[in-house]
Amino acid sequence: MFDNNVRSYDFKVELAKCFNNLGTVYLAQHRATGQHVAVKKFLVEDLKNEIGHIMEEAKHLREFDHPNILSYHTAFVHQLDLYFVLPLMCYGSCRDTMANYFETGFPETLLICILRDVVHGLEYLHRKGYIHRSIRASHIFLNESCAVLGGFRVCTSFLGEGKRVRNLHELPAHSVKSLNWLAPEVLAQNLHGYTEKSDVYSLAIAVCELANGLEPFYSFSTTLMLTEKMRGYQPQLLDASTIPSEEVLAQAMETAPGDATSATTRQIYASRQFSEALHKFAEQCLESDPKDRPSAAALLSHAVFKSVKHTNIREQFAVHYIQTVDFNTIKEHDINLADEFGQLAMDTSGGFEWDFEDS
Repeated sequence: MFDNNVRSYDFKVELAKCFNNLGTVYLAQHRATGQHVAVKKFLVEDLKNEIGHIMEEAKHLREFDHPNILSYHTAFVHQLDLYFVLPLMCYGSCRDTMANYFETGFPETLLICILRDVVHGLEYLHRKGYIHRSIRASHIFLNESCAVLGGFRVCTSFLGEGKRVRNLHELPAHSVKSLNWLAPEVLAQNLHGYTEKSDVYSLAIAVCELANGLEPFYSFSTTLMLTEKMRGYQPQLLDASTIPSEEVLAQAMETAPGDATSATTRQIYASRQFSEALHKFAEQCLESDPKDRPSAAALLSHAVFKSVKHTNIREQFAVHYIQTVDFNTIKEHDINLADEFGQLAMDTSGGFEWDFEDS
């Protein structure tokens, strides 16, 4: 349905930079169908040694076929530019959605709906012999109906030379931005290596991030983060039962004790209570020994998902009066108005803002 002619797409607005500023993401409309899409554009000569990582991610996405795994419609080269045409994730990533609507974390029901979709995608990935290695809020995208797992730049397979390897050992390339999410056994870099269970740990870190609005270990030095993980320290979902002291929270938010922002945030945390099932989910997935963590397949039947049997992401966005932007109102002459476009995030009737920096 989507052809490989750049003139078949109306580029409406620049959304963000991507891949360490080597690429640009645009909102575009396919002329023949009228469908809105996201288009990633790269100048090939700027990619140099990085083009292998981009093409590897594209290869992975072609091999996957699952509603909770990011796909792309087509890819093509025009003159010196490389284009990827992808489905439009109308709310951007979970990181973007929190920045726009839920600064102190998603409400529990919406969070669990997102989590359910991600676990389905992760189980599919592991069943096919792949490991993601970069699960975090900025790599979980949201459209009107479901959550979709993206960010496959460092995804790899356990299958090689006609057989499956038991463990991986190398630290993923481009892992600097993902260190806080990586499992202890990945960071340890020892002879034991790591398996797909490391994704389950990263998923739990992402759950804490989605629940709290802050990534765990945000204020830790790399050495302290590594030490704490090796000691078995587990981040927590912040609510009335786990709220830290004012000083600890201020340190995590990098503000001074007594600061109005941290005080308000602490009050919000202290006024809510996450379910025991959600707390248990995070605790089980954060076990320092991967043998004690459940697999993605086992997580599909976790008790936490019983509470969302009769609802979904679309209904939960409606509950919070969040709607998408009418993309037809955005015209081609807006192509260089990325800053003004981002300000739509201030309009809770349907605004949004994207940050594709880590995608």
